[in-house]
Amino acid sequence: MSSLRLPLLTALSLLALTVSTPAFAEPRGEVTMPWSDFKTLYENGQAPKDPPAIAPLDYTIDHAVYTGKVVGTGDDAYAQIHVSLRGRLLKANNWSSVPLLSTNAALRSAKVNGQDAPIYLADGYYTLVTNQQGAFSAELDVAMALMTADGETGFALPLAASGATEVSFSVDSASAVDLAVAGGRGVVKTTTGTVHRVDAVVPSVGSLAISWQKEVKEEAVKQVARVYAESQVLVGVSEGFLQGRANVNYTILHAGVDHLRVHVPTDVTVLDVQGPGLREWKLGADGNIDVALNYEALGAYRLTVDYERALSGATQVPLVTALDVARSVTWVGVDARSAVEVVAGQATGAVPVDVRELPAALVGQTDYPVLLGYKSRDPAAMIPLEVRTHADVDMLVTLVDSAIIDSLVTADGRRMTHLQYAVRNNRNQFLRVKLPEGAEVWSATVAGRGVKVATGDGGVLVPLVRSDASSGALSAFLVDLVYVEAGADLGTSGTEKITLPTVNAPTSQLQWTVYFPQDAKISKHSFEGSIRHVEWYSTSPQLPPNATVTESDRRAVQRAAEGMAGTMGQGVEPVDVQLPLAGQALYFEKMLALDEELWASFDYTLKEK
Repeated sequence: MSSLRLPLLTALSLLALTVSTPAFAEPRGEVTMPWSDFKTLYENGQAPKDPPAIAPLDYTIDHAVYTGKVVGTGDDAYAQIHVSLRGRLLKANNWSSVPLLSTNAALRSAKVNGQDAPIYLADGYYTLVTNQQGAFSAELDVAMALMTADGETGFALPLAASGATEVSFSVDSASAVDLAVAGGRGVVKTTTGTVHRVDAVVPSVGSLAISWQKEVKEEAVKQVARVYAESQVLVGVSEGFLQGRANVNYTILHAGVDHLRVHVPTDVTVLDVQGPGLREWKLGADGNIDVALNYEALGAYRLTVDYERALSGATQVPLVTALDVARSVTWVGVDARSAVEVVAGQATGAVPVDVRELPAALVGQTDYPVLLGYKSRDPAAMIPLEVRTHADVDMLVTLVDSAIIDSLVTADGRRMTHLQYAVRNNRNQFLRVKLPEGAEVWSATVAGRGVKVATGDGGVLVPLVRSDASSGALSAFLVDLVYVEAGADLGTSGTEKITLPTVNAPTSQLQWTVYFPQDAKISKHSFEGSIRHVEWYSTSPQLPPNATVTESDRRAVQRAAEGMAGTMGQGVEPVDVQLPLAGQALYFEKMLALDEELWASFDYTLKEK
């Protein structure tokens, strides 16, 4: 047999891995042992390659069954419950604490794996303490006090968390009782003689709550439904016809109904009848609408009737009334939806009320102001109206908020003018610009996009977009136009008269800067015209930035321009022309420029060349 000769100190160090020995002075010498013994000694001293995994939990309770019954009578009655738990202890060589049952119950006995269980109280639970591992079963017998209130008896027992929880409970009573398990699923109720039993599966968290009360038998005679109704009628007056919507709100008591009836005037056209579960509706020649439901409505139910009537002069408000009801009330609101005047007559069977007294649900149906309000309890109520039609007045659909204009006058008499309009447009397709005679358009942009203009009716047509109204008010966009005019040499002196274009929309504020040759002398007392000369503007010039214009607006401008191609002819995208501004600046301003000639003139003197 082979052997290995080692120093004594080395051999003792290896032995210390498994055997604890008292310390002693290091001797000098050697130990001789067989190779197999040394190998075994070495391997036993190594740490395990795969250390055992530690369980994440101390225990699990897989299944819990609660079986109980009522013992005793009267004030001495209590619930006797047997609890059967099945689970596993997961940690080896370690002590575990397992909560088994709430201390709300009085514990009679507790056994684990057939032996008396070591139980202590902790955090409101009877708790098992053990150092065992593996499957375990626990059997506990407890008693629960009963609580009685408002004719109902029962108890509530907090549960220990488990994978599945079943319950079976019985009550021995000569009278019929109705047993209930809170949150129970798969509930089965049985009666054997005088014993009433309930079986169910319950959620494994929270409490086990069981209650019972005396069972009430259904009456042999079916109760008769009692129906109340509140009708909310909104009538909109337009040119030539009335539009009506009636919401009939039913309250149905005692028993359900699957048929309803309402009455409308025979001269109206019923457009639609709607309601939950409505199967069909029929309009009779007498004006009665029979409504069939596909279920028996009980409690609250709403029926909606839409209708209209042709209008000519004096008329009656068409009302919708509920039939076959014990009591009803009708609220009526009248609004005007066009340029008509509504004059109320003397109502019979209805009382005028302030529109603020009308139900909010009625007023909230319309965006128009409610002019008249009525309340009625009489099915035969009559509310006469006289509707007077008046001619419409044209309203402003396009407005120029501000016009910023720069004009450059050269020494040889030529003029170049740059127009910038902040436009709000609701409907017009074009901005019609009447240019001075002989003027030639060089560039045009709308909302930051180059467009081509057309000629017509003594001016040019610039395509517009519709202003964005998402913020509640129309937003302005920029219309930019550059044109030039030919002229005669200024000479050494004279009077310069400059005329501005007019547009087919009012201009709230116009600010105009004229750049005249720097070496010219302007007579301060010679300014004339429809636009006032000023030293400086009353407010700083303001225009909408092009950056706020959406891409959809730009595309709309392009489509409008392309639609004019037949007039303008096909061509390339217009060139954006920048105006070179130089010279002495003269300032002119006008508030509210309407359809009028816009011009200014002044006298000048030029130095001889």
